[in-house]
Amino acid sequence: MASAIRTDTPDSVVGSRNELRARQMRIAEITEMIHVASLIHDDVLDAADTRRGMDSLNSAVGNKLAALAGDFLLFRAFSAAGSLENTEVVSLLATALNNLVTGELMQMTVTPAQRCSMDYYLQKTYYKTAALISNSCKAVAVLSGQTAEVAGLAYQYGRHLGIAYQLIDDILDFTGTSASLGKGSLSDIHQVTAFLLATSTLKFA
Repeated sequence: MASAIRTDTPDSVVGSRNELRARQMRIAEITEMIHVASLIHDDVLDAADTRRGMDSLNSAVGNKLAALAGDFLLFRAFSAAGSLENTEVVSLLATALNNLVTGELMQMTVTPAQRCSMDYYLQKTYYKTAALISNSCKAVAVLSGQTAEVAGLAYQYGRHLGIAYQLIDDILDFTGTSASLGKGSLSDIHQVTAFLLATSTLKFA
């Protein structure tokens, strides 16, 4: 995202282009810390044994230490966000984290009727996955002093990318193997239905 908007960086932005790129890279690092923390917490909630082809952290050290490790990553992420000294960027990242938790709650409390609702599935998918990517993309644009229009486009790019990523991940849960996925296949089958996946594939093809 930083590369896509670099030619339009206003002259009024404080600091050199290299300094700006370093600050934008920090957003990428913060995003990854939040993402990894969410995976650690997910594995605790799902009692998962593997992650990325290795023992999950909760499997290796237990739920208590794993949960604390996830909390620590979130603390470090927002400590780093604060160092950017941009309240809008911090607000965007906080919104992403709030949405992530909301998506997890939607997933845990889904009713049989909601499980067959495409609108519910896409809303949950936005909260759990796309919100972090979209708000992070927007944060990169905001940090470089872009207009509201450009920041909005960055947000939409991240939103579509995040939803597409999750759709593929859910489909691979049916078609992939444990070896190729780095986790148990069908591990997320309780979260989606074959009907929704088939409909999603046709709708977004």
